[in-house]
Parts: sequence; structure tokens; C-alpha cells
Amino acid sequence: MASELSSIEPLLPLLGRSPLGLFSDIDGTLSPIVPDPDKAAISSRSRELLTQLIGLGVRVALITGRSLEKAIEMGPLRGAAYAANHGLTLHVEGRTEAADDLRSYAAKARRVLQQVHAVSASGVRIEDKGPVLAFHYRTAENQRAARQTILDAISRSRAGASFAVHEGRKVIELRPRTAVDKGTAARVLAGRLGVQSLICMGDDATDVDMFRAAAALLEEGIPAASIAVRNEEASEELFAVADYWLPGVPGVEWFLGELVRSLSGR
Repeated sequence: MASELSSIEPLLPLLGRSPLGLFSDIDGTLSPIVPDPDKAAISSRSRELLTQLIGLGVRVALITGRSLEKAIEMGPLRGAAYAANHGLTLHVEGRTEAADDLRSYAAKARRVLQQVHAVSASGVRIEDKGPVLAFHYRTAENQRAARQTILDAISRSRAGASFAVHEGRKVIELRPRTAVDKGTAARVLAGRLGVQSLICMGDDATDVDMFRAAAALLEEGIPAASIAVRNEEASEELFAVADYWLPGVPGVEWFLGELVRSLSGR
């Protein structure tokens, strides 16, 4: 069970091994949760501190369910790596690569859109992320009814049968049926970036896979720790597998500041 992180001291052994990897979710971790997902952005303080950490040699990677374009738009960080669409798309050292069958899933997703577009009349906003579709109902007047409308529309869609249904915070996603997730993305990035120690941060149920990957790397000899970010919608499952927790985006900003101070010797 996670304990509150009130000092950088427990993580100092990780900071002594270079390069340190810092892998983080975006929404609810670096970016406050807002009613309109399109208006979410990494906080200016987090972005400033992450930029400093990159300058200090930390391998920063943003691992998110957002599309690559949206993830970069939310917080463009020169020198950072990105794993978008829950790891389906990787952007490392200026190069972008995607899972082999992603193009076929993007075509299938377009067919799903044609079959379920009517759900938008229920106050649902559809986010087209290429091979992934997200149905946001946070701003719907009747969230329970909107959620059921989405699920019913998906069940009636022939093309929708090709996808796995995942539920998040006031959102339902259709994702390709693949073994790729935030955990597999974290392992790939850890290898590509050559990290010798790793800190992972997140607040969503999908971050459980990333935290489990960190635990597996620890067993394989790479010092690692995971930090859950607490907010009103954080996944309780996350706190069962995390090592530490921080209070919301402000807590993350504090932690990033402590990392900068420790690594720069201030």
C-alpha cells in the first residue's frame, strides 16, 4: 500500500544512478482535470521543472492515453519521449513509430464512427485518436444515461466488435485488441533510453500496468519506484500497487521541484 511522499529522501538511492528515468501520465498528474478534455494542459510549473530535469540528464517520458499530437500540444517538451494511445504510438529522439496493425485499426475506427455518431446528440464528445476512439460524457447533462447510450451504440456496431472496451474517468474508449499497454510502453522506453533507475507517476487505472512494469524492472535489478497521484477521481487500485502517493498536481509540482534541487545540488 502506498505511503505519502513528504520528503525526497526515500528516493535518493534512485537519484544516485544515472541516467534516471521519469515516466509520467499527463491528465490528472501533470495536468489538472478539467470539464472539457480539449482544454487540458500540463501546468506551466510542471512544464518548467520537467524542462530543467531534461537539462540535468533525466530521461523524461510522457505515457498517456492521448493521441501523440494532443500529448505534444498539451506540453511540448524538447528532449522528452512520448508513448501515446496507451503505448500504441512511440515518439523517441524525434522518431515516431506505431504498432504494426495500427493502420487497419484506424480504418476500422472510422467505420465505428459512422455507425455510432448519433451518440453526440446525448451530450457526448467523441475524440478520434486514429486507432482509438474516446467517448467523453463528463459534460453530458445526464452522465449515467449518456454512458449507457455509448455502450448500447458500441454493442450495435459491427465494426466495434474488433475493439476492446475500456472505461476511464467519465470516458469510454475503444482500443485495438492488442497486448500493448502503458506497462509494455514503459519497458520499451526504459530499454531505449537506457535508464539505470526509474520513477513512474500516474493517477489513472491504466497506470497500474506502468507501475507493475516498474516493479518488474526492480526485480530485474533496475531500482524503480511508483508514485500514485491522489485526486477525486484517482483509481484506488493504483494505491494498492504504488510505493508512494502525492496530493494532486500541486504535490507533483512540489516533487518535481525537489528532484531539480537534489539533482542540481542546490
